[in-house]
Amino acid sequence: MNCTNCGNPIPAGNTFCGNCGTPVGNNPNPAPVQPAQPNHRGSFFRTPGKGSKSFAAIATALMVFPASICGVIDLLFHRNDGWCLYVIGALIVAWMVAVYPALNITPAPITALISFFSVVAYLVFVLGKVGIAEKLYKILLPLLILMAIFIAIDSSLAGAGKLKGLHGVSLLSLEGVIYMIAIEATLDNANRGAIDLRWSLIMACFFVSAIAIAEAVSYVIRINKK
Repeated sequence: MNCTNCGNPIPAGNTFCGNCGTPVGNNPNPAPVQPAQPNHRGSFFRTPGKGSKSFAAIATALMVFPASICGVIDLLFHRNDGWCLYVIGALIVAWMVAVYPALNITPAPITALISFFSVVAYLVFVLGKVGIAEKLYKILLPLLILMAIFIAIDSSLAGAGKLKGLHGVSLLSLEGVIYMIAIEATLDNANRGAIDLRWSLIMACFFVSAIAIAEAVSYVIRINKK
């Protein structure tokens, strides 16, 4: 830096010109100070954006309704035989597969592993409840393939910024329908050698209703913005 009064070079750190005594602060064109850049290195967890938080909140709220309905029906009409745990577990897995990746809290590989192991834990729970561990490969393989497809789709859409808003809720609901139908179909096939869909179709009605509501609200919001 040079003195603005006499042009004499001023060493770094000096507050006055050593030649004429002019304060350095009187320089009309001081060098711009670069703002400190935040250091993201070493930060494992990330803060989700507003859109992701909104999507997670809406999706979670929609999941509470079928979970609570199934719990009440199981308690009142089936003497609490525990069938609602299959539905609640499926909803939790759907949240881990569709909502958690959209939040982008952890790096993509860690997110995929968390989603994958949540699916495996649920399948182990189901097999333990029905006591058909010897038929593990007949049930585990197709459901894992289905979950891998879900994870790939959701991760791709989340990475592209397209898994947001109420359309994300619709996708989550659609995956929930497919997931529960696949569970009942694989269990029926493993137990009886035939598929007789019942409870999954009943639960599908709730998810289809969620899709219709989400898309209707999204349409209303879109046309009101025009």
